[in-house]
Amino acid sequence: MNLQLHIGSKTLDKNKWKSMCPQGSFLSLPFNLAFEQHHKSNIKHLYYVADDKENKAIGYAQEFNIQGDKICDYQRKNMERRSLINLILKLLNLKVVALGNGLLTNISNFSSFKLSNNIDFFNSLLLLIQKNLSADKFIIPDHFFKELKVEKPNEVFPELIKVVVDQDMHLKISKDWNTFEDYTKALKKKYRSRLKSVMKKSENIEIKVLTQTELVKHAEKMQELFDNVHQKSAFGISPFNTSIYTDLIDSDNPKCQVFAYFLADEMIAFSSELKDDNNLYSYFIGLDYRYNKSHRLYERILNETIKSAISNKKSNLILGRTAAEFKSNVGAQPIRSEIFVYLKSPILRRLLRPILENIQPGNWIQRNPFKEII
Repeated sequence: MNLQLHIGSKTLDKNKWKSMCPQGSFLSLPFNLAFEQHHKSNIKHLYYVADDKENKAIGYAQEFNIQGDKICDYQRKNMERRSLINLILKLLNLKVVALGNGLLTNISNFSSFKLSNNIDFFNSLLLLIQKNLSADKFIIPDHFFKELKVEKPNEVFPELIKVVVDQDMHLKISKDWNTFEDYTKALKKKYRSRLKSVMKKSENIEIKVLTQTELVKHAEKMQELFDNVHQKSAFGISPFNTSIYTDLIDSDNPKCQVFAYFLADEMIAFSSELKDDNNLYSYFIGLDYRYNKSHRLYERILNETIKSAISNKKSNLILGRTAAEFKSNVGAQPIRSEIFVYLKSPILRRLLRPILENIQPGNWIQRNPFKEII
């Protein structure tokens, strides 16, 4: 199998990549180069290409560090406590390779046109990365195996550890919603009143789509707002540099927009969106928590994102994995999500397997805000 790995894009045959990249894909080279350009110090960016008569595939991956205390934070969030192991975990600094984008966890970064043997391809890819990076810890998202057409990966590859992670929250956009008002009318009275309250409390906020010049102007503030949210995250894998938006908004596939929320000329929040043909993805946000309750900031961002999905005539709105119950208030439904962990060391595998396999998303109440099932 002619399988090549490139650490960074310098040695990558960019014309070949473009010719193999599906139209409208998140594998778009300018899109991934933006992540490489703005996250150099904390992430290694990997591009792999299989190109021979029997195999045609491309993919993007990352190598980064996960602090053991972040795993502990995620355990505590999900009520999984093991005091002795937690103490050991806090001492660990794990260098891992993710077969995907750690800053875009619910979107596939792998595309296969044809593979002579899917299992051989996966084994060859792991061996190639291990050889070139001395990597021995991998995170493989479920969407990688879906693209690879491998069902029940942990049964096909017994050394994998299956981890059930927070559900991805999706809102199906009804064909009957031509405007945000149509969405509002579809809500039950209780939730319609709540929405009106959110809009009333945030009516003094001005929302603006940021240009590249404005992104540069507000760069420092945006990073501060994002860091506020990141610090509250139970399992933020890697720091995100908001300067990337200056390049992402120039990308056509996917299309990116950044919205700033101003109160009396002060930016108190921002939100960002990624769009492909059928879907709108809610991307990173930033908040000044001093105004979150008084102006219902987070809820206003959710409403504006729904409004954007409707006006852009998308079929689905993907809202991500955080604040599931909150998002169910606006009609989002949970989609089960899993990752698979490979640890080469039998000792570390034995230590972490019971912890990782016992992690379950926290309990929450699914709300049903619509008069009828959408």
